[in-house]
Amino acid sequence: MGRYVASALVAAGLEVTVANRGTRAPIPGVTNMSCDRSVPGSLAQFSDSNFDFIIDFSAYSSAWIEEAGNFFANKIAKYIFISTGAVYTASNSFPISEDFPKGPPHPFAPYAKEKMRSEALLTDFSNSGFFQTTSLRLPFVLGPENYEDRESFVFSRLLQGRPILLENGGKAVHSFIYAGDVADSIVAVINASSGVDKEAFNIAMPLGTTATGFVEIAASICERTPNIIPFDPKDFNISLENFNLRNVSFPFPENTATLSSRKIEDTLGFTPSKTLRDCLDIYYKWWTAQGDLQPKEYELETEILATL
Repeated sequence: MGRYVASALVAAGLEVTVANRGTRAPIPGVTNMSCDRSVPGSLAQFSDSNFDFIIDFSAYSSAWIEEAGNFFANKIAKYIFISTGAVYTASNSFPISEDFPKGPPHPFAPYAKEKMRSEALLTDFSNSGFFQTTSLRLPFVLGPENYEDRESFVFSRLLQGRPILLENGGKAVHSFIYAGDVADSIVAVINASSGVDKEAFNIAMPLGTTATGFVEIAASICERTPNIIPFDPKDFNISLENFNLRNVSFPFPENTATLSSRKIEDTLGFTPSKTLRDCLDIYYKWWTAQGDLQPKEYELETEILATL
């Protein structure tokens, strides 16, 4: 998302500094700085900086938020935190709005726990008058330059005629969002004169889609007939708790969790501009232009296919 956001901010006339570990190509048109937040004191290089807004994508550890909040206290106007829809308790009602319960029980407890504590810390900082804060809770984010093997996982298998494994037939419904829409929502929050302090907003497409639907839309875009093979995850000791993007049979976990974006629409008039078909079409054109269309290999997928 970083490149999309930087581009949107520059287009909005803002001066942008990007701070990351420097493991990817520098973003053009901005000031690029190296900062590894896992190293204590890494923020000291910004002691003499003068920022209006902080947009935090990388706070996987709530301790990083604690450090950053104290460091930038009374130095900035708004702290925008990129959170996750995984903070919500497992639900049987959908779509999930921001007033739904958070916390356990849910399948992504360790990750969600850190995000929830980060949101709570930022609210405390705002209550202390340090700065305003807003949390954006995202579902699965899609778009060109996605470093996760999600869209490419499906397209690469479709192009080679390889089967696609779906737990329980791929019936779970997922929420998605285009990275460019995330960027536009951040600009909307920055420009908001009221209604965003200490608030959390879901950012998601209006329609959810099953895993099967995801594959079928991708197949229609690349003009292939999908070979979907359903299987029982219990036969391979697969659960939501041990879902690992580095070793998958399909790049989305099989749990229904669709988010409502009505709150940010009502508050700021923001609605996502891209449908899932739009996202996959944009991605496919970008991805095929890159040249490397080979599927990545995963032990779990290989094991299941061999067994079936």
